[in-house]
Amino acid sequence: MKILNTILNYSNRTLYQETEMFSFTLDSILVARFLNLNSRRKRIVDFGTNNAIIPLIISKYTEAEIVGLEIHPEAVALARENVELNHLEKQISIVETDIKDYAQVHNQEFDVVICNPPFFKMEGKPKLKEQPQKIQARHEVLITLEEIIASAAKVLKNGGVLTMVHRAERTSEILLLLERYRFTPKRMQFVYSKAGQKAKTLLIDAVLNGKEGNDILPPLIAHQDDESYTPELLAMFRD
Repeated sequence: MKILNTILNYSNRTLYQETEMFSFTLDSILVARFLNLNSRRKRIVDFGTNNAIIPLIISKYTEAEIVGLEIHPEAVALARENVELNHLEKQISIVETDIKDYAQVHNQEFDVVICNPPFFKMEGKPKLKEQPQKIQARHEVLITLEEIIASAAKVLKNGGVLTMVHRAERTSEILLLLERYRFTPKRMQFVYSKAGQKAKTLLIDAVLNGKEGNDILPPLIAHQDDESYTPELLAMFRD
């Protein structure tokens, strides 16, 4: 069933979500707001755009061209509908493609890659009863972490930026893969469900062939003791 939602407290942003498909989560908001935008970044590509939630948010803060890549035809149709719903056809385009195939023919075309990828490795036969698209959104069925980083290295211009959200437990692997594909981490921030708990999420910016130097930002705490969102997180839910 298709449902029309506002995007939290963002003005002039609404989108359709399909209950049988993967809905956007807090991670999409986090990575969209973590992205460091400036006037030099003219072309942005979103790897695995789903319903176009990330392009819809970042378009509020930049006039850059945004391309959303999505492999599932149903999600492509929904993303295009959401772009039209928000009258952003001149800024955002949705391409139905496999990220790996797209990267083979679009070398050094983008200033930024942004990605909320599948977090979990697919080890053995999945014991999941969800819709295939939901499984593929969470698990590395169609694309692996290494393939995402390798594809980003192909489509980015020299000095381009990969901005990604991922599980904190995979930080070591992420850093090793970034180095393998000539990325230098520049900004990192860990997100915690509550103060005093282990980090749950990693937000990271990495520059292709960048100079050394890395800023570790203050931790972001998502929830207060009563389970409500912290003021810092709520600030990301509005313009």
